[in-house]
Amino acid sequence: MQILRLFHNWGLKLISLVFATCLWFFVTNYQDPETVLTVNNVPVKLLHTDAVTQDGKVCIVLNDSDMIPVVTVTAPRSVVDSLGAENIVATADVADIATDNTVPIILTTNKYSDSITSIVGSSRNVLLSIEDEQQASFTIEAAVTGNVAEGYQIGNISMEQNQVRVKGPASEVERVKSAGVSVDVSDVESSISTNAEIHLYDEDGVDIDIDKNLTLNIDKVMVNVEVLAQKEIPVKIAISGTPADGYRLTGETTVEPGRITVAGKKSVLENVTEVSIPSSELNVTGRNKSLAKTFIIANYLPDGVQLAEGELDTVRVTVEIVPTEEE
Repeated sequence: MQILRLFHNWGLKLISLVFATCLWFFVTNYQDPETVLTVNNVPVKLLHTDAVTQDGKVCIVLNDSDMIPVVTVTAPRSVVDSLGAENIVATADVADIATDNTVPIILTTNKYSDSITSIVGSSRNVLLSIEDEQQASFTIEAAVTGNVAEGYQIGNISMEQNQVRVKGPASEVERVKSAGVSVDVSDVESSISTNAEIHLYDEDGVDIDIDKNLTLNIDKVMVNVEVLAQKEIPVKIAISGTPADGYRLTGETTVEPGRITVAGKKSVLENVTEVSIPSSELNVTGRNKSLAKTFIIANYLPDGVQLAEGELDTVRVTVEIVPTEEE
């Protein structure tokens, strides 16, 4: 009786089943139809790189192949609407590297992966180059950019550390010819201490991109840039001794240049009003002709004071001596 009852009104039950199937199809495909999500520039994470980086080897990604230009996800609209670029997961297991040094890319999502119809990338493999690892050290050169405020100049430049160690694939390390930091001093009026980023340069002085293939033991260094004030002061002289018999000083002297510009800390320059050449340097005892002498003026500057940029480092002094006029 149970079996007979099961087949009772079987035609009506069949119609109900077909109707339910059609209804499910309608809800699925019309109420939540499949649609497409497109994501650009999806990064690929390399897994198990130690599979090829043994014995001093390192792998380099070629042609930016660890970045997929376009990934297309096909799924129901309700799923696509809840996905974003952060949900796309791309990996390449280096343990699966092929003889041509390509590694297949695996694409998935970190949620709703069971509801996705398909996920396809515009590139399918990461291309690697396997090289020897190399290390080299470089002296860091410090430089400034821009111009300090008018009436100021750059003094000493020092760094807390002047060596950087670069490690990476041999071909990349060999491109590096120098290392340096730069500090912007535009319009400054006082000394600067800043943590400056280290840059690497090739043989043409072009900045090398320090990407994932190169590592530095330090990426910044503290740089101290001394900024000095400038001040214009006169050059003073003193004369000692007496000319030979029958000769006298005319009282005319020339100092060329008569004024110089010096540089130093403001606190030091406040007490500097002139630079003097002592009389012991201009002794005219027994002379029967004029005295002309050139001095390295920096030798007569006080401690903490130096010549300003562009100043001549010598001063020419002439002391006139003429025969005594007969009475």
